[in-house]
Amino acid sequence: MEWSIMSVTTLLTGVSTLLLLGLVSVYYKNLKKIKSNFTVGLLIFAALFLVQTIVSLLYFVTMKNYYAPEVAVHVFILTLLQTIGFGILLKITLE
Repeated sequence: MEWSIMSVTTLLTGVSTLLLLGLVSVYYKNLKKIKSNFTVGLLIFAALFLVQTIVSLLYFVTMKNYYAPEVAVHVFILTLLQTIGFGILLKITLE
């Protein structure tokens, strides 16, 4: 199997989805314990990113062959940075 940059981007988006599911889960559990506006904000923040990431994942899976190479590199870099950011946020949240 040949890995294209969009295949790697799709994989990273899947990882981001899992990280965001973890964040939503933690923030929801925290909201049940700590009913504050800040906790609500964190949950909404993570939930909106989760929706955006799922939509991106659907586009990447169904349209990855249509991305021009120049655009694919741009999308890969943004997705990589986003995945790293969500990973760091989940690690800090779990500590």
